[in-house]
Amino acid sequence: MKEITNEVMSFLELDWGNVKDYFISLALTTLAAYIVIVILRFILHHFFARTHLLDEKKEETIESVFKNTSSYIVFTVFIITAIRPFAGDLKELLVASSIIAAVVGFGAQRVIGDLLAGGFNLFEKTLSVGDWVHINEEPEGGTVEEIGFRIVKIRLLNGKLVTVPNGEIRKIVNGSVEKRRIFESVVVSFDENPSRVRAILEELCEELNVRNREFLKINRLTGEYEEEYQVYGLSSLDVNPLGYRFSITATINDTDYFKAAQETKYALAQKMHDNQVIMPTQKVSVQQANQYQDTSH
Repeated sequence: MKEITNEVMSFLELDWGNVKDYFISLALTTLAAYIVIVILRFILHHFFARTHLLDEKKEETIESVFKNTSSYIVFTVFIITAIRPFAGDLKELLVASSIIAAVVGFGAQRVIGDLLAGGFNLFEKTLSVGDWVHINEEPEGGTVEEIGFRIVKIRLLNGKLVTVPNGEIRKIVNGSVEKRRIFESVVVSFDENPSRVRAILEELCEELNVRNREFLKINRLTGEYEEEYQVYGLSSLDVNPLGYRFSITATINDTDYFKAAQETKYALAQKMHDNQVIMPTQKVSVQQANQYQDTSH
């Protein structure tokens, strides 16, 4: 009982003025670091808004990475400020920080793996904000909204936000590396004249090259369009048992893919309807067996 009383008395004899100064210093240092980060974010955002040194996707990626990294910086400043009064000099501070890092690292190996994988993804430029990707061969893809050293946030078509730790990313299929190719097909009946269908599709391609000119990808070296809308041709006749399969293609900017693809599908359907192209139909033959009735007298 006497030992407990002595411990309580020694605690009450603390220099509460120093304790107060410690927490004030901790709060002010953390607040100052946070304010500096906010100012740097503001400057970076307005710098990209007023200049065009990089394309929009790269600017958004840099902003996203800086936003995530700055949170870790503020947390690190908080930890160092918190343990600094308990270390006599810089050497002791480094030793204390190393011990804490070792303990945290042992207990958070998965987090460290995510951070390392995120660093490799960023340095290798595997992803950018705004890219349309499929992760780990998932059938449902989405748009990259946020990139960090630990996680990647992807917005699916249905509006759901998926958060994937970088350490769990094994395979990335990126459909937004500067350009994408539209490949739209239509199946027409074997009763339709293939020469007529081809002429109709060529006319449609000419119309789309005018209507969707802004979507077409321009080669940076030649200044010419890489691939305008054109008839790809007729697929093998044994591909579809219902009819001929024709396709049209074009190479467009990756940022315009979904809009261009939807407009192309609609234009293709409307063209087939306007020209009354015979579409394939399934015919079902039903044979009814004759029923014989044997009558005996």
